[in-house]
Order: sequence, then structure tokens, then C-alpha cells
Amino acid sequence: MKCKFILLITLLHVLNSNSQNFNGMESLLLVAEDERNYVFQEYLRPLITSVNYSMAGGWSHTAKTHKKLGFDITLSVNALFIPSSAETYSTSALSSITSSSEFLPTVLGGKTNETMSITLFQEGTVPELTASFTAPSGIKEELQLGIVATPNLQIGLGLPLKTDLIVRYIPTISNKNTSIGLMGIGLKHNLLQYFGPADKIPFIDLSLLAAYSAYSIDYDIQKTSNLGGQGQQAVMNMNSYVVRLISSVDLKLVTFYASAGYSKGFSNLNILGSYSLIYSVTGSPEDITLSITDPLIVSWENESISANAGLSINLPGIRIFADYTAQNYNSVSVGVSLGIR
Repeated sequence: MKCKFILLITLLHVLNSNSQNFNGMESLLLVAEDERNYVFQEYLRPLITSVNYSMAGGWSHTAKTHKKLGFDITLSVNALFIPSSAETYSTSALSSITSSSEFLPTVLGGKTNETMSITLFQEGTVPELTASFTAPSGIKEELQLGIVATPNLQIGLGLPLKTDLIVRYIPTISNKNTSIGLMGIGLKHNLLQYFGPADKIPFIDLSLLAAYSAYSIDYDIQKTSNLGGQGQQAVMNMNSYVVRLISSVDLKLVTFYASAGYSKGFSNLNILGSYSLIYSVTGSPEDITLSITDPLIVSWENESISANAGLSINLPGIRIFADYTAQNYNSVSVGVSLGIR
């Protein structure tokens, strides 16, 4: 399989497409069935969390809504800072795994040469099966400044009732063994219009944003798999929901904005098809091959309350902005927006 599971994530533009040095990733399927999900879940968790938080960010850099049919095209980059606690995970509570270290790197952790020894206890005439491999490393050394950066491209359109429609969309694109698509939709609605005289205060705006976005990724494992089997495929879906209250002071040349909100992400990974796993038999020179079908269904949930503050420089037809968000994984966003009010 040559560690190609990681392409499910790298093709999200989170990582450089050449960053695939995860030796032994496919060997995690050798872990006992009741512990396999945990290992994959914990190894990938910080990257999934980073992508979910990024999907929830960058939706707006002002509380002011467009005039009817006004529009903008915005390109932004969200850079998330990875906490040190997300660089390792513990295997001490797992019965099928023995490691020379209790803590092993996650996908965003450092490199390792630690050995994972697997022991399976079987009913019947085969008492014990064993296997060993080097634990997969992380890519911390390849991340610039220890951050995960993701881009967003979106279009905003002014609707009646002081409301903006915001759309993120990437049609399904196939690249080598992978197909990926992105869609997202959000609504930003002006709230000051309901507070009488407050709506007449110059330069000040207050809006409510609600948005949803989703990635879908299909990866054909079979083409590069080193494990016997058929129909080997990985399918991942990542969903993000965010609600945010935005305030801003919109001056001619500069906008100051701040917001507070709540985001929640749901993601799942299905490894489909049949796989042949080879184990040594205790007390025997022979190996045994176990066939497994659809071996992995992993899900993640994460949520965070967040607050951010930012600044936008307003030039004719263009805005350049930057902001900082405090949440479980803090982040910085920068971008440029082209359009007309």
C-alpha cells in the first residue's frame, strides 16, 4: 500500500503532495480488530481536527453585507498552530500492541524508529499470532513553523434583506488514484436592521453567519497496494458547521472586525475491500494469512468555541485582510478579496 492512506489527507491541500513518508502506515491494519480503529483514529486525529477548523474559518472579514447583487471573490489561507499535545498518542491501554515507547507520533508528530509488536490470541488450534513493524512517523519536520495551512476560495453575493450568500465549491477532480470534491454554503445576515436607530449608526455593523462545508474524497488503494486482496478503496467525508456573530467598524480605508462563534466537525473514513494480512505463528516456522474485508470504519467529532479579531485594508475594488482566531487549535488567516459592494 506504500502508505498511500495519507493521500486522503494530503490531497486536501493541507500538506505538500510529495509529503508521503509514512513508512509502515498500512501495517496498522495488523492491529487487533477491536483496537484497529483506535490506532488509526488517534494517529490521524490532529490532521482531521486541523482541516475541520480550517473549513470553519475564513468565511467573512466584515459584518457589512453587500448591496443587492454586489459580489466578491475571496482567496484566503488559514494557518493552524498545532499544540504539542497533538504530536503523540498513547498505546499503553492496548492489549494487542507492545511498543518500546508508550507514546508514538501522530501524523503531525516527529519521526520515530520505535517498533510495534502485535500479538493476536486466536481460538482453536492456533494460540497466538505475532507481527512486528516500525511505527509510522509524523511529518512535523516538513511543516513550516509547525503549522498546517489550508486555502479557501469562495464567492459572496448580495441578496435582498441585507443578506449575503457565500459559496465554496470545487468540482470533483481526479488526480492519479484520487478523486476529491468540495462544497460549502453560508448565509450572512445583518442584525442591526432589527434594532431601529442602531441601524443608522455610521460605520458600525453586526451580522450573524451560519455556514456548512464538506469534503468528499475517494482513493483507489488497489493500484498501489502491497497487500493481497480485491476492491481496495478508501472513502472519506469531512463535514463542518459554524455559527458566528460578527461585528465590524467599516471605515473608508480600513475595517476592524471581530467575531465569536461555535464550530463542530464530523468526519469519517471507510477502508473498503479485502486485505491479506500475514502473521507468524508462535511455536511454528510457518506463517498464516488472515483475510479481512472492509476492515476499517473510523469517525471523528470535534467542536470549539472561538473568537477572532482582524484588520482589513480597503483599496478600490480590493481588500487585503488578516485576523487571529483563538480556539482549540489557534490560527491566523490572511487573504485578498476582489469585488464591488
